[in-house]
Amino acid sequence: MTERPINSILAADFGNVNTRVLLFDVVDGQYRLVAQGMGRTTIGSPTDDAAVGLAGVLREIADSSGRRFFAETGALIQPEQADRVGVDYCLTTASGGLPTRAVLAGLYEGQDIAAARRAIAPFYMDAVAELHLEDGMTSRARLNRLVHSRPQLILITGGTDGGARTVLLELLAVVRQAVALTTAGSRPTVVYAGNSSLIASVREMLAQHVEVLVAPNIRGRGGINLDGAQRVLGGYFDASRRASKSYKQIAAMSDSGIQPSARGIETMTAFFSRQVSGAVLTIDFGSARSLLSLAQGGAVHTLVRSDIGSGHSAAAMLDRIGAAKVSQWLPFHPRRNELAQYVLDKGLRLDSVPLDMRARYIEYALLRAGIRYLLAELRRQTIGLADAPDPARVSLALLAGATITGSGQGALDMMLLADALDCDGVLEVKADPHGALAALGALAAVEPKAVVQLLNNNVLENVGTLIRVAGKGTSGVSAIKVSATMQNGERSQRDVAVGDVWHLPVGAAASVDLRIQARRGFSIGGKRRLRLQLQGGRGGVLFDARLDAMREASTMTERAVNMLRWFAAVTGQDRPVVIPESWLEAPETDN
Repeated sequence: MTERPINSILAADFGNVNTRVLLFDVVDGQYRLVAQGMGRTTIGSPTDDAAVGLAGVLREIADSSGRRFFAETGALIQPEQADRVGVDYCLTTASGGLPTRAVLAGLYEGQDIAAARRAIAPFYMDAVAELHLEDGMTSRARLNRLVHSRPQLILITGGTDGGARTVLLELLAVVRQAVALTTAGSRPTVVYAGNSSLIASVREMLAQHVEVLVAPNIRGRGGINLDGAQRVLGGYFDASRRASKSYKQIAAMSDSGIQPSARGIETMTAFFSRQVSGAVLTIDFGSARSLLSLAQGGAVHTLVRSDIGSGHSAAAMLDRIGAAKVSQWLPFHPRRNELAQYVLDKGLRLDSVPLDMRARYIEYALLRAGIRYLLAELRRQTIGLADAPDPARVSLALLAGATITGSGQGALDMMLLADALDCDGVLEVKADPHGALAALGALAAVEPKAVVQLLNNNVLENVGTLIRVAGKGTSGVSAIKVSATMQNGERSQRDVAVGDVWHLPVGAAASVDLRIQARRGFSIGGKRRLRLQLQGGRGGVLFDARLDAMREASTMTERAVNMLRWFAAVTGQDRPVVIPESWLEAPETDN
């Protein structure tokens, strides 16, 4: 806690494309979101100064709110003065800029390197090389790999406190050779988070060549402990941003230091997991980067990819995933180079939106395939770990990024999420339309009361509840019977058949009592009978009994009919579904 009272809080988040600003203030004794704004991030050419974009957004907020932020000298006014002048606290988070090139070094891949990957995940670091005893390389090959990787940071882990020393000293000797061969101005920072009995040796071997930061052993008593290493990595992130031209002015006005946006999101994912006593998944699908953070059973796993995104990284995403993975979510055969041209246009025109149904389906297909790829990568990185998460058992999903939250149709967002996750059971869905998760996570260490009150005052949006059926059955056969009693006493019943979705509108201020009976051969989260009292939201409640309808569609006509019918069901279209003839034409082939 800071010494002076904090009432007004200015939270600025600097992404690769947009700078988001949120203003929190105490109203009637409660923290609330009172103003917000967004503008282009000014990192890189021509200004390469994030403060320029921030100033533009704050001018717009000042015009709409009447609050003045800057003194005549250009400095941010702190603390807040009378007549709504200035703010008490300035909090800054960032994801914009190039990722840090990191080399991970440890004894064993499944223990030390796996823990190191988890440690660096929320700090926008790309592991450009990994060195360990099981990598099959000689010491000379490791030296070459390390030098040619041109790392900005080397994270060294390995061994339990008081454990074996010789093999880790051999690895440290390779690191010493590599940094000694590197030009002085290009040498990396070394973070040591291994066997604590070697700390003196690490300093003796490396400190004359590079900056050495020491963190508590990641492999502490009782298992993996990332907190200490992540505190050190957070300090490195802040220092590296402060030293850059892009963030120099931002650093001067920030009270919090420059914190990674992903770290704040990870903190909030873990917070919600404790609140619901279950698995929570956050998906932030951005233009240049995308993030998954999955918390379950006290552990949190985060994945950040700079080659998966809906704008800057759209072309890289298609190249990484492959056109076939995207095409399987389309109700038509894409024309030759259609997908490649679409992602190229997205990268050039970041504000563009789909202008017709064909483009919209491509956008949704890229989203589904992108999230499925991220989930597969998260599973791959956590396989074999004692605390490996299970995305199929998520009870709450938090959605961020305009691609996944900006359709305007909450039920559609939930259907797309169901396709991407391939989950089963009851899933509550919330959205972060203001981009507040990163700020809330960073604010938790400063003013935790503010975080709780902002959540209670709906800084996040209730999208609704997704109820997904599991089992096997013939299309058209009843899968579940639903009895719904609305808050106003209105009652309805519905049989949801195999291959169908049903959207039950329930407003955000309303609730519904549900009794669900699954037919023989079907279940919801392993149960055949459920009684639920659910709060409404923008998307109400969505019942999904499609099962394997997408995979079992044998022709493009069948797939197109199904997908357009589902789209109509979740968006409330009453008119008959019409399929353009061009969508059913055979795919083009090379002669």
